[in-house]
Amino acid sequence: MKKKEREHLKADPLKEFIGKSFESLKHYKREILIGVLVVVGALVIFTGIKTYNYLSLKSENRIYGEVLQVKNDETLTIDQKIEKIGKIDEKGGIAASAKLFLASLYFEKGDINKAKEMLDKFSSSSIKVVQEQKSILEADILVASKKYQEALDLLNKLYTDSKTEVGKDFVLLKMAKIQIKNGQKDMAKTNLTKVTDEFEQSFYSYEAQQILDSFEK
Repeated sequence: MKKKEREHLKADPLKEFIGKSFESLKHYKREILIGVLVVVGALVIFTGIKTYNYLSLKSENRIYGEVLQVKNDETLTIDQKIEKIGKIDEKGGIAASAKLFLASLYFEKGDINKAKEMLDKFSSSSIKVVQEQKSILEADILVASKKYQEALDLLNKLYTDSKTEVGKDFVLLKMAKIQIKNGQKDMAKTNLTKVTDEFEQSFYSYEAQQILDSFEK
């Protein structure tokens, strides 16, 4: 066997592979560097978006808690609640919940136009239940304006939403009451029966049964 062939056989295949790999890396180092920078950039953007969403949600949850506490304070009058929540809303930030509660208080006070005005200023909320409460209040305003079918259509969307956080029994009872006002007694009976049959232990089941009983009198 020739000397060169013996030396070739003695060469470490692993070292040879590593050497060739380094040569390849040197050749494509620019492309590799660009690829790494793209990946790092994408990770930075992704992390930034996640952080922003987390902080936004945390801020909105805090505001939601503040306005809910004021709204449920029985020691305050409606006007006092409106004033306090208005000050919270003026702090800025994500205040969809503040505007929603202000709208509901104006509605409770009987000022439908002001309630509509607050809802028009309502920004989208990342808290699903806040968005759903907005739909319920919109339905109440439509009922007050005697736009019964529009209110029913809005509530039906909530009822058919499999991910809704609002109780189905609550929505069905609310729809039944509107249907009674709209002269749809048979449809109201159907929804009331659903509440009593499917949500027998529900808080709203008792009220639904009372309405059904009143039909028999």
